Amino acid sequence: MNMKRHFYLTLIGLTLVLLAFLSSASAIDSKEEPNRDCKRGQAEPIIQKEDYPNTTFLLQADSISALETIVFENGDKLIIKNWGCEYYVLTFRFETTKFQGDTTNLAYWFRSSAILITGMLSALDAPIDIKRGLVFLHSYIAKHEDNKTLKLGEEIDFDGSTIRNFLTIDRIEKLNDIKYAVTLSYTTGPL
Repeated sequence: MNMKRHFYLTLIGLTLVLLAFLSSASAIDSKEEPNRDCKRGQAEPIIQKEDYPNTTFLLQADSISALETIVFENGDKLIIKNWGCEYYVLTFRFETTKFQGDTTNLAYWFRSSAILITGMLSALDAPIDIKRGLVFLHSYIAKHEDNKTLKLGEEIDFDGSTIRNFLTIDRIEKLNDIKYAVTLSYTTGPL
């Protein structure tokens, strides 16, 4: 009788281990599923190497997102996060000493953001019309700076097609006494 009981307990234990394994394999598969369903393809560099040969491009483990980094001669840095699935997003983070000011002075920082991204136009090969977005950013600044209604995170539409295109000024931060970070995103979607 003890032998039979031991057999059944072992069988139950093995069954539980098998169920746990199948359950965890299913959970892993479901975590990978969004990448298979993602409408966009693998991230690719958008900085032209002939303009910035020392640019680093790091594809992330999901193969959908990537980080592209330029360190300029003066020590300033641009980090571009290429990400999204239903939306295609390019987030530009400029860490700069060129502009310094009160981080609550949004008119100053919106204009500075426009100058920073304009300086990169010739080096960008992006599937989003960055230049057109700049036109609408300048219009947005002109419309809102006088009455102080500029807002971080405000979606500034710049294309009337069926797939929406917009940009946002996401964040302004002081990194140290002379260096500030300005983050802005260009988005298209849903794809």
